Amino acid sequence: MAHWLTRAGVPALLSQLATSDEEITHQQLDDLPNTPTTRYIRDVLVVAAVLPPRDERLEALPRWADALLAQAPLPQQQLATPFTHWYLLHRIRRAHRHRPLRASTQHQMRSRLRRALELLDWLDEHGTTLGELTQPELEMWLEEGTVERREVRAFITWARGRGLVGELEVPRARIAAPSVFMTDEEQAEQLHQCLGDDSLPLDVRTAGALTLLFGLQHTKLLELTVRDVIDDNTMVSLNLAGHRLPLPPEVARLVRAQRDQCQARWQLDQTASTTPWLFPGQEPARPLAATYLNLKLRRHGIAPRAGRNNARLALATDLPASVLADFTGTSISNATRWTGYARRDWLDYIASRTQI
Repeated sequence: MAHWLTRAGVPALLSQLATSDEEITHQQLDDLPNTPTTRYIRDVLVVAAVLPPRDERLEALPRWADALLAQAPLPQQQLATPFTHWYLLHRIRRAHRHRPLRASTQHQMRSRLRRALELLDWLDEHGTTLGELTQPELEMWLEEGTVERREVRAFITWARGRGLVGELEVPRARIAAPSVFMTDEEQAEQLHQCLGDDSLPLDVRTAGALTLLFGLQHTKLLELTVRDVIDDNTMVSLNLAGHRLPLPPEVARLVRAQRDQCQARWQLDQTASTTPWLFPGQEPARPLAATYLNLKLRRHGIAPRAGRNNARLALATDLPASVLADFTGTSISNATRWTGYARRDWLDYIASRTQI
């Protein structure tokens, strides 16, 4: 904490809050720039029970949405604002009353709003209105862009339910089979690097080994805390949503070392975090970001996407879809697809393997 107290802006912000005649609230901090310093001070005040705990990822969404909507023309705002607040955010809040919002859900909500505004921009450019949009025009717009445009389905569903459009449908995109793999030799080489190269950062070695062996989704991996490392001095397991994943001895050694390192760090950061993350980020109260972990692995020669695909394909040959879903942190539908892929001839995959 002493390190944070010496950072530029921290003493002034603490002094400002301390001398205010008003009771400190989340709203006061929301009105300040969203910087690491502001987030850290908020975390300290929550841990100290000065502020009530809240889901910061969820609470950030309305502010982000309002800032984006403010940049849109007024007619678009009039359509997209109720869609955002009364449909997207309302559904998310209802679904996450008793569980924290995941980064993937946050990303999806943002994508859905962006796609809605993107479609409205396109309509403006073509001199037509949302009510005049036809099915062929909608499909043409979908085909002109990336697969992310399918996220506009939420907006079309909302608009159709309110009579703002006709009987429009957003066709579901065909889910392509995975095509990014590595050879068995490459997988073994990268795993050996994770297990034996002491020059690599410990979090890279640990996350890399778990990805290459078990195909763990990074969002799932980054939800782990040091308390999810179950160590009885004879075997180390990971607690994955209530399921124990036994670890081979060399991987267990890495996980133990990562746990001990993070446990020691958390002892110094408890003033700002109630959660001892197994893969902590720069800010104590938050884990490492999945995007940053992915880039960090790639920077050190580990191909996470190809390695995860190899591992999942191998596991899918031996595990039922329900167990595969629990262990890898993916959906049951995705795990079912993997078990289907595993039944195919390996020659189909050898022909399509590419390294990224």
